[in-house]
Amino acid sequence: MNIKKFKQIKNRDEWRKKIDNALFKTFFHSLEWEEFLEKNFKWLKFEHYIYQNQAILSLARVKIKGKEKIVSHPFCEYGGILPLVKKIEIEQLKHDLFFQFKNSLKISFHPEFLNYFENEEVAVLSSFKESKINTYFIEGFDEKTKEEIWAGFRKTLRHSMRKAQTQNLSIKKCDNKKDLRSFYNLYLKNAKKHKIPAYPFSFFVYFLNSSDTEIILVKYKNKVIAGSVFLFYNKFIHYFLNASDIDYKSLYPNHLILWEQIQNYVGKDYKVFDFGGTRVGSSLEVFKQGWGTKEYPIFEMSNHKSKNNLRNSKLRKIFGILPCFVIEKISPYLLKYKV
Repeated sequence: MNIKKFKQIKNRDEWRKKIDNALFKTFFHSLEWEEFLEKNFKWLKFEHYIYQNQAILSLARVKIKGKEKIVSHPFCEYGGILPLVKKIEIEQLKHDLFFQFKNSLKISFHPEFLNYFENEEVAVLSSFKESKINTYFIEGFDEKTKEEIWAGFRKTLRHSMRKAQTQNLSIKKCDNKKDLRSFYNLYLKNAKKHKIPAYPFSFFVYFLNSSDTEIILVKYKNKVIAGSVFLFYNKFIHYFLNASDIDYKSLYPNHLILWEQIQNYVGKDYKVFDFGGTRVGSSLEVFKQGWGTKEYPIFEMSNHKSKNNLRNSKLRKIFGILPCFVIEKISPYLLKYKV
């Protein structure tokens, strides 16, 4: 029976060892991150499985209005199977997954995972569907020079960068909660502008304290006007989250942050600089394409029709007029509708 193909791992030490043996994993595939999420959100609970000694799978069960959704991983663009072997038969895996997990399963795959599937080109066409989110890579990052990266930028991007470099902006790594709070306040304003729930401040504290992240800030006249969170894993640098003060948009602080990080790490141990997931058709697509990146679709494996209840909610219509302190307070209760 198919049910025997997935063995649940309930012992956390055993699960940690399985993660350590995975051939590829992201920042979010860690026991510490999952325990942190469970502590922050009582409506979320992780389960761990091993599939025929070929792969491991972490799933979060979420209950919304009495209905259950199973997601891997929430709050990031990449979930997915973690491979234990170099090749996995994807059609069989899909069949077994849908047989085992019949309730609204959704998995978004990091493009790197596709390298571990047999007949990956066929698998992409037959086993997956596009999630309407793309990511953008600077590949061969460990073999390039900053001059080569610069030459690959769109002409208008180079112009914006030169302007940013003349604006007396200071760049620093965030190392205290006061500056972190200033950055988070900008993030709340951005969430209000886009009418979306915000991650709690505890997320940012977690990133601040993690040895696998960097939070880079831009200050102008000693005021934090922009910031970005970068994640480091498996030879990837992931530009995960950013926020800026719209009043200083013309100074191009986010451009300066990205260029600073590129210069810091180009030609070193990271093979890919990942600009992160972006919804197809958004204005950010044009921005990320300008950095000489290669576009990759983020594929999904799903056995249900996705509904973004929050996007169509009446509450979203008034979200933009709420004060930021209210958005911060109510967002943890709304995030379940976003996963």
